[in-house]
Amino acid sequence: MNPDELIEIAVEVDGEAAEAVAELFNRFNGGDWVEDSRAGEASGGGAVLESTGYDDRGRPEDGRYRHVVKTYLKPGARGREIQRRLEEGLWRLRLLYPMPEPSLRCVREEDWAHAWKKHFKPLRIGKRVLLTPVWEEPDVRPGELVVRLEPGMAFGTGLHPTTRLCVAALEEWVRPNEPLLDVGTGSGVLALVAARLGARPVWATDIDPLAVGAARENAARNAIPLSKDSLQVELGSIPPGQAGRFPLIVANILAEVLAGLLDGVYGNVPLCEPLMRGGRLILSGILADKVAIVQAAAARHGLCEVDRLQEEDWVALVMRDTGGGREDGG
Repeated sequence: MNPDELIEIAVEVDGEAAEAVAELFNRFNGGDWVEDSRAGEASGGGAVLESTGYDDRGRPEDGRYRHVVKTYLKPGARGREIQRRLEEGLWRLRLLYPMPEPSLRCVREEDWAHAWKKHFKPLRIGKRVLLTPVWEEPDVRPGELVVRLEPGMAFGTGLHPTTRLCVAALEEWVRPNEPLLDVGTGSGVLALVAARLGARPVWATDIDPLAVGAARENAARNAIPLSKDSLQVELGSIPPGQAGRFPLIVANILAEVLAGLLDGVYGNVPLCEPLMRGGRLILSGILADKVAIVQAAAARHGLCEVDRLQEEDWVALVMRDTGGGREDGG
């Protein structure tokens, strides 16, 4: 295979199954590309909407709304391993949802990048945050906080509801000159927003080296210095040796992963350990029918819900530490 080509994996599914497939793609590849012909604009995580299988009034020709969920893999050993996991996961999902075998094809990376960029436009989220790709020059309104991004192939653009929910929560809870931890930073969107809102220092982590590189590059594009006093982006998950340091932690991942992080199953440090007594956790990436999974894990560690935000089927929870169920240095 040409090293300048990508492997596209695509599955056409009905609406309910689309969320399950997108979650699978996100879990193992960090991103998805959802095509939905009901509208003519971008939505979802790196989404582009096309008109296939619908009439000229936007109604499905067969009475069912259909989606095409795609993800893209780079060639090489890592790409083959991700492909194997995705195919196994799709086989399991077909036991629950009717769906065809995935289609695979090679696409040139430059063609993919050109098509994708057409659908990533400046986006206003929250009350005063403007996310914009670096190749756009938007009109900035007075008081807006601008974050410029080159998201890369597998990382967030801010288009997904979970990112918008997190930004709204950050606007509510970030306090200037107070530290913040962003676990699973991806392209660094939330860390950069937090820095623009005045959080200092911001510590962002991700277990994917590609994400760490993308976040650091986006910090440079926004003239946010990489330092211990401003923003540091590190490879890893929950940093050890930081018990009780952060009054605010944000994690936009998936419900099951959040529950595992809270329980410390992915390492020796549970998610609440670096949280200051009385501090708050912003947890997003949660489908509405999986809220209870996160709530139960949070309750085991002395966290109670103080706010809930919802968009479509996605939920963000703001949890407060009550001091029960853990010991730390805060």
